[in-house]
Amino acid sequence: VEGIGDVLGQRAAEKGLELTCYVDPQVPTRLRGDPGRLRQMLLNLAGNAVKFTDRGEVTVEAGLVKETAERATIRFEIKDTGIGIPNDRQALIFDRFTQVDGSTTRKYGGTGLGLAIVRRFVEMMGGTIGLESEEGKGSAFHFTTECKVQKKSAFEIPDPGVVNVEGLPVLVVDDSPTSRRLLSEMVTGWGMRPSSASGGDSALEIMQGAKQDGREFELAIIDARMPEMDGFALVEEINRRDDLYQPTVIMLTSAGKVGDGARCRELGISGYLMKPAKKSDLWDAIMIALGNPPNEGKERDLITQHSLRENRRSLRVLVAEDSPVNLKLITRLLEKRGHTVESAGTGRKILRSLEKRPFDLILMDVQMPEMDGLEATAAIREGEKATGEHIPIVAMTAHAMKGDRERCLDAGMDAYVSKPVRAGDLFETIERVVPATVRSGFGMPPEDDGSEVIDWTGAFTHFEGDVELLKEIAEMFLEESPLIMDKIKDALSRGDRNALERAAHTVKGSVGNFAAKPAIQAAQRVEQIGRDGNMGEAEEAYRALEAELERLKPALAALGRDKK
Repeated sequence: VEGIGDVLGQRAAEKGLELTCYVDPQVPTRLRGDPGRLRQMLLNLAGNAVKFTDRGEVTVEAGLVKETAERATIRFEIKDTGIGIPNDRQALIFDRFTQVDGSTTRKYGGTGLGLAIVRRFVEMMGGTIGLESEEGKGSAFHFTTECKVQKKSAFEIPDPGVVNVEGLPVLVVDDSPTSRRLLSEMVTGWGMRPSSASGGDSALEIMQGAKQDGREFELAIIDARMPEMDGFALVEEINRRDDLYQPTVIMLTSAGKVGDGARCRELGISGYLMKPAKKSDLWDAIMIALGNPPNEGKERDLITQHSLRENRRSLRVLVAEDSPVNLKLITRLLEKRGHTVESAGTGRKILRSLEKRPFDLILMDVQMPEMDGLEATAAIREGEKATGEHIPIVAMTAHAMKGDRERCLDAGMDAYVSKPVRAGDLFETIERVVPATVRSGFGMPPEDDGSEVIDWTGAFTHFEGDVELLKEIAEMFLEESPLIMDKIKDALSRGDRNALERAAHTVKGSVGNFAAKPAIQAAQRVEQIGRDGNMGEAEEAYRALEAELERLKPALAALGRDKK
């Protein structure tokens, strides 16, 4: 709920709206449900509220309806002071492709499909949805969802070095030669000594041979989906045989099935991770599994990607970024790692945010209105002279010009990442400046230098393979891009080179998220013209950028249909 403010806050502020997000303290925070779909529903309803409200306020609230030891029913309400919905249209508003009327579509855009999807999700979650509205006075959409109540996890991630894995014998079992090789290389890099098997039978033979040689495998990393004898059957056989040492088991799967978690607990499997397993997740799973031996007679918590995210130290991060698209991406990447994010669109807002509450880290866009990132950093460092404190500041810039890094560091920033921000670079940098947070910030592979409209490999890499996030960012860009192109056009008509540079800079950062090289280059050209003041070439450069965005838009729109 609070994350809605990070995504929509700037858009609401630009319209002069008051956006508030609130969760009643009675609502339990440890729930089991579908956070991705819940976020999508809230964003859809709150996004509509902001879109259809020209003045006043939008509120997003969550309250507790009822709670038992096992389940909790939560009621979400999104209220606005917008255009409202006539009584004769309210019964149809959740039908596919329904808008209030034709003039609404022309003025505000959209198809009405989003509300039909929200209703479907609510019903799938065992809830109900409804609305109260009065034409010209606003609307209140509300829905309920039922969630299981989670019990607090019994484990925490040990600090690095608590578990010594140097020389640890580990058995890697996977029918894919590539997976075996990569997993073996991964654990070798941590100082372990791997042996690999292509299936269950060969794994049993290797374990029998190791026992005869006087050495045992303390750890086994096993693929769940293998022909002939799958991973679960292999673990069953190991448990059945008294002549084999029973290792700590981390199970990997490319396709989870209903009941897998229960089966893991039944067989005493310590961890269950989705493939391809990230190095950071696998490392933390191993640390937990080896560092927290099960107590006699007590069921052990199953280690999953979700539990790992919940148990990593959470940072409070202030993100200084004036592009809604970039802000959404950075916010989601941070929240997926369990961090709390607050946003500020200008240098002055950053300083005001720091006056209200402390932060563990600032991600600072160098180019911002009113007060840029360098000026804001200088002001922060000046204030710290009196307190003796030092908050890490990481610069973000799409310029990537010679001397940029030095300028940022000279201004008092601790590190520097180029935009578009790539997840691997970001978390490696956070690890360096805030060492206690991320113990294994392994880099992502570089983007391909392709010339097509979108480099899909680079785009998926940039989003850490999160297709749903890529779709959301694409939808947001498609909605926002006409507005920013209008700003470029307006800057051209007024001959305002500074406004032209800033607007083109925003476009460049946004299309960079999709590894859209032609569009990046076109935006960069417009930005450079604004910087140099050579306005005679501006109109031609604008037309070229417009053409590239028109080529890009169908590819992004197709994400919802074709990209899986």
